Amino acid sequence: MYYYYHKRLYPDRVLVYIEEFNKEDGTVLFDFIDSNEYNLFTQSLNANYDLNKPSMVLLTNYKGRTIQDDTIYAIRPSTIQSWREQNIINFDNLNSFLIGYNINVTNTEQPIFNESVSLSDLLDAFNLNYYMKGSGNESKIPFQKKGKVSVTVRNVGQGNWNEISFNDKVKIVYDAGAPMKASKSDIATLIRSRNTLYPSSKPILILSHWDKDHYHSLIGMTNTELQNNFSAFVCRDRVPNLTSRKLFGRLQTAVGSANTYTIPADTRLARGGPTSFRPLTPLLNQIVLYNSQHHKNRNISGLALTVKTQSGSIVLPGDAHYDQISRDILPHLNYKHNHNLVVPHHGGKAGTFNYLVPQLASADQAVISVGVNRYGHPIANYITSLRASGFKTQQTNTTHADIIISL
Repeated sequence: MYYYYHKRLYPDRVLVYIEEFNKEDGTVLFDFIDSNEYNLFTQSLNANYDLNKPSMVLLTNYKGRTIQDDTIYAIRPSTIQSWREQNIINFDNLNSFLIGYNINVTNTEQPIFNESVSLSDLLDAFNLNYYMKGSGNESKIPFQKKGKVSVTVRNVGQGNWNEISFNDKVKIVYDAGAPMKASKSDIATLIRSRNTLYPSSKPILILSHWDKDHYHSLIGMTNTELQNNFSAFVCRDRVPNLTSRKLFGRLQTAVGSANTYTIPADTRLARGGPTSFRPLTPLLNQIVLYNSQHHKNRNISGLALTVKTQSGSIVLPGDAHYDQISRDILPHLNYKHNHNLVVPHHGGKAGTFNYLVPQLASADQAVISVGVNRYGHPIANYITSLRASGFKTQQTNTTHADIIISL
């Protein structure tokens, strides 16, 4: 059922967005689709409604029915009230910029997640306003064009944070993430050095997609730090939840609307067919920004980058799948050079391994940004396939340091 009709029939039900479901360890992380739903939640809890605190909810010991990531579900107010009556909610001193509530649902017998809800652009986009708009023209994103180039894959644990430097000055930051359970002090450690490094070079910030492990560290920056650290912001225009809405607003205020570039996903014509990338900037440029098509799975519907020089190239794909990269990006890098890759999705699930290193290029480094995790990342079969393709693999969790690739 679409949101518009669902709210007319069930106005008191709280609509939540599933950020992550892990059946094996019984955890669910969800957020609210907007501030109105969060307000309904706090009313059902008889708690303070405070948009300045983290809004994501972590359920532990969940044994209910299987639910889907990136999907909206309805929760009855009686369910939330029962959590309050059972006194199973912890929302004090969680030491997180991301998670505001921890609920142990071991003894919860009634179903938690009821019917799923779909969004219709025709019916719901206006009411929910889930498309964010900056006034920057994507064809005029001020990419650096000259200089000695290097790419840094930061050691942030189970997250993604990459930097592109020209003449040793950081000019592009591609994601600024951290693990889901990173504490406030963990985040402070990650951003401390950048609060002295970035203001001198004022890099562009590009967010590959609105997943928490790609933007978590940005939440930990103050408004002043965001303003001092970045000159522009490039992102997907459709935000999935309250946390990303709030972060978008802070970043747009920090850099200004004219320096905020919101990129709509391309229309995907073939339902069930491949989700393709398309270059948004000229292929002759040193930096090429790629736009994917719309898909429910945010991993394959994001923004990717390539950086190239005469002697080297690197692909920064976010969490895209190998077949997308191989089909839509690698043919543009078919010249004699050393080819590098930031491995998608921390070495985790990224579709069938199909990575055709360009015929004239030589595979060089494949870097995996990964930390302690419960997902089995990096997956051994992918490592084997990368090495069989000629790559030398490196992992931030074994080097225990940032990894720098000089191009």
